[in-house]
This record gives sequence, structure tokens and C-alpha cells, in this order.
Amino acid sequence: MTTDSLSPTLVTRTTRETEVTVGLDSATPGLKVAVPLFGHFLDACLTTWGHPVSVEARGDTDVDPHHLVEDVGIVLGRALAKHWPGYRNVARYGWAVVAMDDARAEVALDLSGRAGSFLDQVPEGPVNGLDSEVLREFWHGLARGGELTVHLNIPAGQNRHHRWEAAFKALGLALRQATMIRDGTLSTKGVIGRAGGDC
Repeated sequence: MTTDSLSPTLVTRTTRETEVTVGLDSATPGLKVAVPLFGHFLDACLTTWGHPVSVEARGDTDVDPHHLVEDVGIVLGRALAKHWPGYRNVARYGWAVVAMDDARAEVALDLSGRAGSFLDQVPEGPVNGLDSEVLREFWHGLARGGELTVHLNIPAGQNRHHRWEAAFKALGLALRQATMIRDGTLSTKGVIGRAGGDC
């Protein structure tokens, strides 16, 4: 189970390029994302996570979808950090390996209070017209916004769509583990992130 009696958390980020709102423990979960393929991958992640989340995202996708995809990552990360301040009372760590036909993706996640995104063997080139470098920006934005560490490795697969979808599903499973409710803070320091020093 990934939820307790926490109140809903709503985070909005508005710039000249995008407007993104993410709600955790939302009474009306669902997605309205102006980049359809990215919305498909994000839906795979959130469905696999199983947490009630709403995402509304629009912006200058006619210029470049990069801005919107990155900002969704940033705002989702901020919502995680706000929903579980100091990442107290959650399991903190999550990991998953997901197979999807020819593809296999591996994600390891630490709600550490320290931002880091490490992507290995990720696809190069377009996926149905959306360049893979744009999708990578979501992962970097998530790590920065949530002050969390995420490792992604996609060691197998020929089909880029399958490889990326497996990655987003693995992220959802890792989030399911990391946000499971537990008592206290899972740290030898007793605090997470900056308040706990460098390790």
C-alpha cells in the first residue's frame, strides 16, 4: 500500500514556456498531457505505481516538447518531496526490472534528498517522432525536482517504444516500493538529504 491519511498535495509550475500541475492523492486522478506519446509512457508509470495522481501539462510543444517533458519531471519530483517532507515514513528505496516483449529495463530509486540521474544503455533516436533525448529530460527533471537519485538501465530490446515503456513501468514499480508507508526515517543519520550531510 502506498497511501495513508495524507492530505492531497498539489504543485504547479508556470513559466513562459509551460504550465504543469501535479496532484498526489488526487480525488480526480488522470492525465492531460500535450505530448501524447510521453503521456502514454507517463500513464504506464503512474498505473504501475498505483498511486492516485493527476497531471495537467500544456506549453510550447510547437517549439519543442523538451520543455514540457522536463517540466513534468520537475513538478512530479517536487510533488513527491512535498507530499513526504524529508521522505519520512516511507520505505525510501525502490527497484524493479520490467520485461516488455524484446525489451528489459531496470530502475533503482533512492528518495535520498540528493539529486542524481544516471541513465545507461538508453535508446538513441526517435520514438514515433519524439526524440529519445527529450524523454531523458523527464528523468533528469524528476531527480532535480524531487531531490532523489534514480538509476535507469535498458540493457535489452530492439524496439525503442518497448524499451522506453518498460523503463517507465519499472519506474512506477520502484516508486511503489519507495513510497510504501513505514515508521520513521530510513537513514542512519535519522534525517534525509541536506539536513543529514553528504551521505
